[in-house]
Amino acid sequence: MMRGGGDGVVVTGIGAVSALGTGIDAHRVALSEGLDGLRPIARFDTTRMSGRARLGGTWPGWDGRVQPEPGPDQDLASTAADFPLHELALVAAREAWQGAAIQPTDARRTALVFGTCFGHGFAEFHGVAERIAAGLGLAGPCLTISTACASSTNAIGLARDLVRLGHADVVVAGGADSLLREAFAGFAALGVLSPDKCAPFSEPEGTTLGEGAGFLVLERETDASRRGARAWATIHGYGLSADGFHETTPDPSGAGIASAIRRAVRQAGWGDDPIDYVSAHATGTTNNDRTEWSVIERELGRPGALPAVSGSKSQIGHTQGAAGALELILALVCLREGRVPATLHFRGPRAGCPSDPVASARPRVHAVTRALKLSAAFGGANAVLAYGAPDLAPAHGEGPRSRVAVRGTGVVGPGAEVDLDRIGVDPRRLDRSARWLTAATALALGGGGRPLRGEAGARTGLFVGATRMPAESSRRCQEAIRRHGVGGVSAAAFARMSVNAPAGACSRALGLLGPTTTVSIGAGSGLLALVLAAQWLAMRDDADGMVAGGLDERQGDTDEAEGAACLLLDRARGEAGEIVIAGWGLAGPGCADEASRQALGGRAHVDGTLVDDETRGSAEASPSSALAARAVAQLKSGAARSLLVVAARGASSVALLLERSSP
Repeated sequence: MMRGGGDGVVVTGIGAVSALGTGIDAHRVALSEGLDGLRPIARFDTTRMSGRARLGGTWPGWDGRVQPEPGPDQDLASTAADFPLHELALVAAREAWQGAAIQPTDARRTALVFGTCFGHGFAEFHGVAERIAAGLGLAGPCLTISTACASSTNAIGLARDLVRLGHADVVVAGGADSLLREAFAGFAALGVLSPDKCAPFSEPEGTTLGEGAGFLVLERETDASRRGARAWATIHGYGLSADGFHETTPDPSGAGIASAIRRAVRQAGWGDDPIDYVSAHATGTTNNDRTEWSVIERELGRPGALPAVSGSKSQIGHTQGAAGALELILALVCLREGRVPATLHFRGPRAGCPSDPVASARPRVHAVTRALKLSAAFGGANAVLAYGAPDLAPAHGEGPRSRVAVRGTGVVGPGAEVDLDRIGVDPRRLDRSARWLTAATALALGGGGRPLRGEAGARTGLFVGATRMPAESSRRCQEAIRRHGVGGVSAAAFARMSVNAPAGACSRALGLLGPTTTVSIGAGSGLLALVLAAQWLAMRDDADGMVAGGLDERQGDTDEAEGAACLLLDRARGEAGEIVIAGWGLAGPGCADEASRQALGGRAHVDGTLVDDETRGSAEASPSSALAARAVAQLKSGAARSLLVVAARGASSVALLLERSSP
């Protein structure tokens, strides 16, 4: 199926740009001196927006640039032209790459996993990743994760998988987002911005938005040791989950983030080993901080002891999709010196918050062997990364792989819609993208005989391939800005604009609380989601089923295709006639032969190949997963015994081998 690595995955290069400056040395100095980068925003006028917030964590490298006022013929992307996201990202990514000092013998074995919340100007997502990969000369798989503010934490976890499972020898992983007027206006409309500098767990409540980029280079420990590289840390595992609670507010029970913590610790193999430090999401908002702290106490507390906990948004602001990577990097800088980052601006705890979240002006001396990075995002997407000291060996290798089967399929689009009312879902609470995805997911669950709600949902995940923000909600948000100015932005539409918002809405509607992510490679994203979901079930035991597939929504008055195609996966039972996923492959752009070779795993023959090529129409994400559903139908009918599904017109090449078990 693919080459597998038996040793640990280490971080050998890091790079950062943020409000604290450019480069790791600038961040080290700022941390040591107890500085923050939060200051009045000069890039755009904040006075017309709701609330009293005027501060932001803007990158000094863009000082002097002004975001132009939107005109009648300008969309959000055009006003962001002077703040190209790939420019910001490449500064950090190049530092990480150069710091790792790797000289790859085959660029096709070097990959990129990029996390972002808003992309470039709310319009371009996987295209940014392609520019970053080209700038570094990477020719392997190029993936984008967009799970709002958990994006880069998720990206680093997925990068570990790519190395461990042999899809790449080296992966550059991280995230980037810029601070634009419309994002500021949206968060202001939600009422979550602080009038003062962000003070996690303290007063005043509220967050301060920021921008930046953080990247890490991941590789096998044996490869790093062979060339004498000094590692920053070992990445031991990660966990994902869905809250299924609200578009923007975390579940007050903390069940979602607790589930992600347990998954990360379980994959790391740490059992009851103590966690020494937690880099909290710590946005400064009442709901987030109180919920997060209650989970840390409940999940990680030991008799008489709790891990050290701090919140780095007090230094750099909430850097959106870059937050997880940047905050991890700040922790690694401190950990190398035997310290942990401080939480600045602490004036005493709010109710339900820690009394001492490393509340000091400078990093505190503290030995760390095992640590967690927590992220919780809009749409209820949670991601937790488990990492440790460079010399902490992996607790265990990868276990035996489970066989994965397809239980149900769901394909919807114009002329093939589903009455959501009949399954107890109010369609009025969903925008168009969410309706497509929820309908396809419900069909797949129903076809597989899996309950639509209930206890099974806690161990059923949702992996979605998508290429852009939901069109209907994006249009409503832009229309509100055109009619009423940025001060009149619709909070409801803004909350539904993130690329992962449909997945969050679907999780809430159907009670799917297992691992969740939203991924993109452009065309072929739906097949990528299927491959990653199959990989999760095959290699891990923290989910019983996964729904995965692609989603597309027509943009404006175009002739683009739209709809969703999803498959329900679970573990094979060894029954005659089962449709099993016999192999999968992932390679760089234009490398369909390599992806197919991985999927075939030495098989000399298949009955047919279905290819997502230019003839599939204008939709990007869903045609490839619809092809997989078509392959399942052919196998069930007896028309074929084995079929290979290939997508190779995006930023990566993906292949999936399906077989019908012998009677």
